[in-house]
Amino acid sequence: MSNTTTVKQTRGRSQRTERTTRIPMSGSRKRMHVDPELFPDFHIAWINDSKDLLYRAKRAGYEHVFSNEIPGWGFGDPDAGSSTDSMVSMKVSANTVAYLMKLPIELWEEDQQTKREENEARTSSMKRELNSGKEGTYGKVEFS
Repeated sequence: MSNTTTVKQTRGRSQRTERTTRIPMSGSRKRMHVDPELFPDFHIAWINDSKDLLYRAKRAGYEHVFSNEIPGWGFGDPDAGSSTDSMVSMKVSANTVAYLMKLPIELWEEDQQTKREENEARTSSMKRELNSGKEGTYGKVEFS
């Protein structure tokens, strides 16, 4: 939510009042949206606290995002934490809480490159197998 400042003239004196931008009840709401521009050097992701996902995320280099890093986080939102120094989290189901985490962009880019290489190796292997001419295979398989 962004703040707006209004100036009222009252009997020759100016009064400034701060209020948050109105969001209609009928409007769509993106509860888990966080502006990525707040973290230009990081990849941000919501990680569910289920199975061993948080443990794996921390081992991969992810760090928790704290509410004081996001302007207005939790302001009047019953789903968000209210403490100004708490980890940003949100209940996403009856038994699951998701935590906002960040990873330095260099590490995220390395991970993406590794995924691309693994996918290319799998694709190449499938092409070789399917185009081998073995009994039960015929035609030609191509990937674009």
